[in-house]
Amino acid sequence: MIAASGFACKGNLADTDMPMPTRSFTALRRVAALAAFTVVASVAQGAKPPELLAASADPPVVEVRGDTVYYTGGFRNATSHVFDAAVANLRRGQVTRIVIRSGGGETVAGRNVGRWVRDMALVVEVDQICFSSCADYVFPAGRARVIRSGAFVGWHGNERQFVVLAERRGTTVEQEFMKLLPAPPTGPELDRFRSDVAREVKQWREGPFVDEQAFYRSLGIDDAFTVCAVGDVLDSRSTADTLGWGFSIADMARLGLANTVYLGDGAYEQDSALFRKYLVPITAAECKSLMK
Repeated sequence: MIAASGFACKGNLADTDMPMPTRSFTALRRVAALAAFTVVASVAQGAKPPELLAASADPPVVEVRGDTVYYTGGFRNATSHVFDAAVANLRRGQVTRIVIRSGGGETVAGRNVGRWVRDMALVVEVDQICFSSCADYVFPAGRARVIRSGAFVGWHGNERQFVVLAERRGTTVEQEFMKLLPAPPTGPELDRFRSDVAREVKQWREGPFVDEQAFYRSLGIDDAFTVCAVGDVLDSRSTADTLGWGFSIADMARLGLANTVYLGDGAYEQDSALFRKYLVPITAAECKSLMK
């Protein structure tokens, strides 16, 4: 099961060709996968800049050169074996950093890479873009973090966002899941549809959601930075180009992402043109306040 916000899913929700009512159960899985955390989905209704397309390549390009792993592309469960095979023979100490350019993707595949980065104690260096699942799981997993000049790291939610949105809106997690789907059936099939959604939510709570929380505990950090501005907070500040939100280097440190540096000439959130174009700036204080 893949988490995705309504904002980030533009362009994907109608991408199912199964007729109702038989699509009710299967569509939940399929739409959740199609509505994964991807940059391409976020800009589906507009132009797709080359840096975003390259960052979402599937399968990803993974190379080991010297003491560095280079990762370019998205995260997909179906193609995660590409990464696994490329690093299978590496042992801790053989490589010291991962240079990554990624628009994100499926959460389970993202955590797979994040756990490997954590276990290998690598420095994460961002080349142009680390968005969504990359920012959720790989970026925080590094023993230190480097953002190259002009690059950006951006967030727009994680698995837990369903819980956060339900609490803010006075709805249920099931209702938030249903917002990702095409219009539900009417009549007698509606009860079956709701039952299918409830079943999927239960499996999500017992699987991916629990796994994600365990991942952040293993890093010793709170995941507020990945989820604090989801929903109306982000939507109300977005432009046509907005993909998500970001933080200054100082605010990243305040949110648990210490040992992060920016290689540009000025302050990261001001110097990076990509940050200014695609991200809404959020402060650490505001992020923490939003999670109360």
